[in-house]
Amino acid sequence: MSAGGIDSVAAVVVTYNPGETFSALMTALRPQVGAIWIVDNGSGDDSLARVRAAAETTDEHLKIRIELITNPDNRGLGAAQNHGIDAALRAGFDWILLMDHDSIPGPDMVETMLAAARDDSDPESIGLLTPIHGDERGLPAAAVYVCGTFHLLCRRTLKPGEIEDRVAFAMASGCLVPARSLRAVGPMAEDFHIDYIDYDFAFRVRRVGYRIVTVEKARLTHRLGDARQARLLGRTIRYREHGAERRHTIYRNRVRVMLRHGLRFPEFIQFELLSVTKDLLQILFLEPGKAEKFRAIVMGIADGLRGRGGLRKI
Repeated sequence: MSAGGIDSVAAVVVTYNPGETFSALMTALRPQVGAIWIVDNGSGDDSLARVRAAAETTDEHLKIRIELITNPDNRGLGAAQNHGIDAALRAGFDWILLMDHDSIPGPDMVETMLAAARDDSDPESIGLLTPIHGDERGLPAAAVYVCGTFHLLCRRTLKPGEIEDRVAFAMASGCLVPARSLRAVGPMAEDFHIDYIDYDFAFRVRRVGYRIVTVEKARLTHRLGDARQARLLGRTIRYREHGAERRHTIYRNRVRVMLRHGLRFPEFIQFELLSVTKDLLQILFLEPGKAEKFRAIVMGIADGLRGRGGLRKI
């Protein structure tokens, strides 16, 4: 399949009570794609009005299709993604761009990834392309991890203009996925609700023999959790915090992904052990509500071992 141009790309944007930055996302996204499907997951009245206003804003120079799908309640990220993906595939688009409502694509992000696909020596083996994620300060929000020798994971900082095609996994927001990859791999895991849906999808992409490609010139601003800072041993430490309920879902789904894919991709076990250690130390020394969060983590691990999915109130 030829990489084509931006007219061959449909964006699927999932919203749930988005903030003021949503209009900036839409402004940045419109010139980069051929159509946009917004799937709202039960936002409140004020937030839904913001979504509608951004969707209805027109530009006489940009005649693109924008569809708004409204769910009466929060059906989870995976279900919302699948709803938009199905609509875009039925409309005949060759590429699907997945976006969260709090991400903003950099200029020419989509075209930069399409160009990387066009120039690739084996474009049919590309399962998805992903940009470099940066935070609100312009600093890296997520590292690039590649598969090294002996199934060891290597954290890489890409050089300017570099394209890395040994990527182990990728975050969903900003991912550009060929339609043929989606058809071969199947839908997003809806019962995960949120968190680790992208990891599960990335490992399924690799299982069928496709590559995950990161393009350094393609940039995305993305927020991960609530920004916090604390003083520890005379130093100011900045970190991202999640509440107890979100911690439950994170640990439940990371256990489920490890059980599904850990034997096939043991480098992910290495990554998760380091991530869990860092997270537990962060809760212990920096975050409030320690007892509630540790209890949520234990419950999440237990639910993951039992294979439970969906949204659970704790």
